[in-house]
Order: sequence, then C-alpha cells, then structure tokens
Amino acid sequence: MAATNERVLTKMAEAFNELANDVNSRSAPRRLSLSKFCRACRQLSPLIGCMGFAFRFADTEFTAKVDGLTRVSESINTIEALIDLDIAYNAGKGSGSNSRNLIRANRSVDLVRIMCEQILAQRGNSITGPVLTAYEQVFGPYHSWVLKIAVRASLLTVPTKAGLLKNLKENEASANVQMQKFVIASSAVIRYINNLFHSTEYGDELLGMI
Repeated sequence: MAATNERVLTKMAEAFNELANDVNSRSAPRRLSLSKFCRACRQLSPLIGCMGFAFRFADTEFTAKVDGLTRVSESINTIEALIDLDIAYNAGKGSGSNSRNLIRANRSVDLVRIMCEQILAQRGNSITGPVLTAYEQVFGPYHSWVLKIAVRASLLTVPTKAGLLKNLKENEASANVQMQKFVIASSAVIRYINNLFHSTEYGDELLGMI
C-alpha cells in the first residue's frame, strides 16, 4: 500500500476511545452504536493494508464484514439490538448472519490490538513475531493446518517496523503513544461485545464458530 498522509494510528485510537467511553458509561442501559462501531473499524483498514500480502485477504474479508454491518446499521441502531434480533429469530447461527459478521469484525479488531500490544512489548525492527502471535491467538484456532502453513509463509512479506512506520507517516515515539491508547480502548470494546454474546441464549456457541 502506498504511504499515506493521514495519521492512521491517531484516528484509530480516537475512534475506539469514543467507543470505550460509551461502553464504560455509567448510564443504564448502556448502548453501543452499530454505525459508530463500523466507522471505527474502517479506521483500521489503512494499517491492515500496510501489512503486506499476509494481510491482503484479511483486509478484503474484514472490509466486506464491515460493509455488511454498515448496511444493517441503516435499520438497526445498536449492537445490542442486532444481537437480540438474531437470537430472538434464531438467525445468528446462519452463515453470513449479522451476529457472525459482528464476531468476525470484532476478532479482526482483536487481531490488530494484540499485534500492537506485542509490538509495544518487544524491541527490534521485526514485527513478524507480533503478527504471528496475533494470528495464532485470534484466528489460528479456527483454521486448518494447511491454511496456517500458508499464513506462516506469507509472513515473509510483512514489513519491518521501520517500514510500517514510514508508510504510516509516524515516528516511533508518537506511534507507541497511539498504539497504547488503541490497545486500552479497543480492549474495553472487544470485551464488551464478547460479554453481550456470553449473556445470550446461544452466544457462546456463536463465539465458537469461525
């Protein structure tokens, strides 16, 4: 992906901080806007697109899920309502259901969160380790060994940390600050959405699906 003039990491951190403020609100009942979640997810695409061939398919699939949820947000205002409707009509288990699209989008956010967390925790210029750790924790448990081998092979195209920061127009100090903000904010959002599923009739079963 070509270098961008936008401050991608800052936009990511700000978007998910807004969502975190919503889920951490003491107002009852709490509500998380579906359209706001979709807009925040779109802020991740430039970063995912900078990660080379290894993330090309992930970016395409992630964008498709977010596009689908964005269309749904025209008639369903909140994530809570989306899950409740799927559960009420026993529609969540179907392939391509709104709930399963939401779970996949939320997992992609988690993938980026863990990757950023791992980059912050290590020294050196390689980010292959952080990327592999994120993949193995989030998507690895659902993939066949053939796909896992293909993912590992594609990691040869992952840029160095210096190359990634150059594409993002960030220096290391500012990137570390924004990544840390994103990690904290996105953790709250990911946990909140997962807990919504855990609290439903067959949400745990949905979370166990690919």
